[in-house]
Amino acid sequence: MCKSSYYSPAKIAELLQREKNVFFIGIGGVSMSSLAEIAADKGYAVSGSDRAPGEVTEALKKHGVTVYEGHDERHCIGSTVFVYNAAIRADNPEYAYAKRCGYPLIRRADFLGYVVTFFGRSVGVAGTHGKSTSTAMLGSALIAAGLDPTVLNGAVMRDCRSSYKRGGYGYLCFEACEYTDSFLSFFPTVATVLNVGFDHADYFRTQKNYNESFAKYISQSPCAVVNIDSDNAKEAVKGYKGRLITCGRRGGADVYPENLDLSGENPEYDAYYRGEFYAHVRLGVPGLHNVDNSLCVIGACIMLGVDGADAAAGIEKFEGVARRFEFKGKCRGADVYDDYAHHPDEIKATLTVARKKTKGRVYTAFQPHTYSRTADLYDGFINAFKDCDEVVFCDIYAARETDTLGMSAQKLAVDTENGSYKGGFGDVAAYLKSVVGPGDTVVVMGAGDVTHLADLLKE
Repeated sequence: MCKSSYYSPAKIAELLQREKNVFFIGIGGVSMSSLAEIAADKGYAVSGSDRAPGEVTEALKKHGVTVYEGHDERHCIGSTVFVYNAAIRADNPEYAYAKRCGYPLIRRADFLGYVVTFFGRSVGVAGTHGKSTSTAMLGSALIAAGLDPTVLNGAVMRDCRSSYKRGGYGYLCFEACEYTDSFLSFFPTVATVLNVGFDHADYFRTQKNYNESFAKYISQSPCAVVNIDSDNAKEAVKGYKGRLITCGRRGGADVYPENLDLSGENPEYDAYYRGEFYAHVRLGVPGLHNVDNSLCVIGACIMLGVDGADAAAGIEKFEGVARRFEFKGKCRGADVYDDYAHHPDEIKATLTVARKKTKGRVYTAFQPHTYSRTADLYDGFINAFKDCDEVVFCDIYAARETDTLGMSAQKLAVDTENGSYKGGFGDVAAYLKSVVGPGDTVVVMGAGDVTHLADLLKE
């Protein structure tokens, strides 16, 4: 991971008054591609490179952005400002070129912080889990209210088949990721916190460090919406001086549900705000965890002055984002779902939904994400699969790491009561095809490239 100087929004604004040629290293990333498109809309000459061209980079080309395949310093000629994401290493030839030439190297997070200043009101959606779903759900609610928001998400939104929805400059909904303290660069007008668990131990090291980062994120905004059912989130908001709306199901929150009904395919409830009825809410997505997400969305809507009926209409219309319990097709009569869950809490929430929806057996194919996360949350992982009949562990997705911790899919399989290991994706697909049948459910799960396994399974 590269290190560079911190660029404040004001410093970037001053810089870009003079320099108009901006190069994005890793332009095909979900967030990077959105930022590149916004920069192009603002009149900058935008170019960039990515090692894996695809649908996203083709869309950028149609938008007038120059995209190069692979990384080579020759791509950089003419560019004077460089934006890079967390995956870029110091030996990347384009990064090395910019550093050698003395050109500004701006972190993706800092550039996003600059983009946030374009908008009149901004909502940054943070939390250990549920950020992408809640960001898109909030966008849907604001669209129903006629506010024409711009939405920057960490996952593809099903309604527009993109992680970026271009709207006006009055309202922005965006996903605020905590990794490497990225969200401390954003300064939204409304800081929303869905939950605070623990993750990214390779950076935060301790729960105390993690909580302190969220507390600082909240403190930097004049308004905050926080789910106080999360004990760590409740701790993080202590002493906050701005306007605060709390949310939760356990009692004592400003926004809370009454008459919660989980008997149908998707939950519904009456939403109250400080004792007053706000709206009857029917979710378009399943799961109690999405009730919690929707309460924070409602809190943000109240903060922005959105009418309850409009907020409820947008929440009901919202049908999810890509890779969040997304139905992919059939495999020998079994339903195949693709899910991004890569943390024990997320796994449990997803499998609770799968078990409720399934008449037959539930099979999971899980790909752990990074050796450090697997090691730090190991006990959580081996106890997260109780709601499935069998979990088949796929090899760990290394991402930015090498294995120095002795972690493996085989070890997880041995230590998990209903776990097994079958080999590569082809072997896992062959095994699952041999055991599933009509009425069963298969959940392909993980944050790496395991989504390709879902494609191997579906007919």
